[in-house]
Amino acid sequence: IVDNENALVLYPTGGGKSLTYQVPALCLPVTYVTSLTLLQGLTVVISPLIALMKDQVDALVDRGVKAANLDSTLGAERAAWVKQGVVSRRLKLLYVAPGRLNNEGFITMMSRVKISLLAIDESHCISQWGASFRPEYLKIVHFAEEMDVERVLCLTATATPNVAEDICQSFFIDTQKGVFRTPVYRSNLALQVQVANTLDQKLDTLIPFSKSRTGPAIIYVTLQKHTEEVAGHLRPHGMKPMVYYHAGLNGDERARVQQQFMESDNGIVCATIAFGMGIDKGESFVQFKFRSQCLDWSRQSDSLPSLTYSLDSRDINKPRHCRDCSCDYTSHAMASQH
Repeated sequence: IVDNENALVLYPTGGGKSLTYQVPALCLPVTYVTSLTLLQGLTVVISPLIALMKDQVDALVDRGVKAANLDSTLGAERAAWVKQGVVSRRLKLLYVAPGRLNNEGFITMMSRVKISLLAIDESHCISQWGASFRPEYLKIVHFAEEMDVERVLCLTATATPNVAEDICQSFFIDTQKGVFRTPVYRSNLALQVQVANTLDQKLDTLIPFSKSRTGPAIIYVTLQKHTEEVAGHLRPHGMKPMVYYHAGLNGDERARVQQQFMESDNGIVCATIAFGMGIDKGESFVQFKFRSQCLDWSRQSDSLPSLTYSLDSRDINKPRHCRDCSCDYTSHAMASQH
């Protein structure tokens, strides 16, 4: 980054990825347009997770850093304040979702400022090799070229060799010198897997385990409707506060749920992956997953001790391989229980 080169960072959640763009955002020098004119550079962070953006912006602002997020949850007055902060070069970091690049007004606004660093979180979504491919990520390549971005930093917690190669080709990253990687294996995670063939069986399994926990918990499910069903099933059993979170909620409700979870010592949130990845909550916590892959465990956990409890409808004693990283699923599950 210091040498004006693009880079790919493959660090686990909680491994310091955010620092690799937050620190440069504060330290990169201004850009001299002529001998007499200079522009203060802006760091733009693209992330698909609104909860993560809000969490990071709140933490930065608390530390005196001029940062803001621009997303669909903002009211008109707040959005106008953020845009003014961009064009006046008051802000050092701006967080946006990939879909923002479809907004012509946003593109026009960004053409008026200098982007010193473009940080792309969850950059594995750009690759059609992976199951997490998002078409809107392809627009980021054109955006970086159109805005004449000085540096691009791609970040992800996990990427197969094919996905990493795709990312490097898209942003002209040197595969030898520009890729920084740490192992996917997370020694801080205690993994437990149990077979439960139906949703009712999974819900019944959760009750005693949820009651025995001593800290906050996130219950990950695949479908938005399941977040509400699970919360409704567990709430009568005295597990409070019990809330749910998914992308279908309005902005105020999502902000309320996130704040309630962050302030709770033993709260439970039922959520899709729209919540939780990279959330900076200091306590250790329990994660329940309705069927998952080992890369999901790595992406959705920080570096603190955490118990991950996966409910799977398939036979865990039958050897098979993970969808994303081709490792032995059974070895991950069984090794963690000994």
